[in-house]
Amino acid sequence: MNLYVSNISPAVQPAELQQIFAGMGEVLYARLGSAGEECADPGFAFVYVRDEESARTAVATLNGRELKGERLTVSRMSERPGVLGVARR
Repeated sequence: MNLYVSNISPAVQPAELQQIFAGMGEVLYARLGSAGEECADPGFAFVYVRDEESARTAVATLNGRELKGERLTVSRMSERPGVLGVARR
């Protein structure tokens, strides 16, 4: 299951992000990104968890959680082939 995480503080390290999501279930992949080196805005990440239950738990538990001064936004990504984006509710 694919998750999109936004509003991540630049102070967050990849291993730290992986560890936080691992508490929700098995993490297959976590990748941090940013809007650019010169941008002071918080970054984003793509996190892939093993199953539906892990995804639901991560969204319910981590969405809105504060991490290093920023409130995380965690949402499921679209599962439609060829579409990259956040799933609409």
